[in-house]
Amino acid sequence: MSRSDVFDEGDAAALVYFLRSGLVRICVAAQNGKSKTLVDVKVGEVFGEVALLENRPHWAFAIALEKSVVLEILRGEFMRHLDAADPIMKSVVNHLFLHLRDEAH
Repeated sequence: MSRSDVFDEGDAAALVYFLRSGLVRICVAAQNGKSKTLVDVKVGEVFGEVALLENRPHWAFAIALEKSVVLEILRGEFMRHLDAADPIMKSVVNHLFLHLRDEAH
């Protein structure tokens, strides 16, 4: 199986990613030296947003498990869209973000 890094644990979170085609897996390094799968990203999903919103490095890594098209959205552009969002939608996004963060920790 061919694999390609999208981002690595510890990388700066300067982008949000959108999976247009293919398969991307989000993993963390386990103590036994292997990796633990957190989630397989499906086509049409966004990933990498948690570290970006928390303004910290990625605590997991993302790998493309097959040929994939991943669109990159710069932090500034993503934040401009978020800031311009309808207040209700912004509240929903914030709620989802807090929920995801709590589950991850």
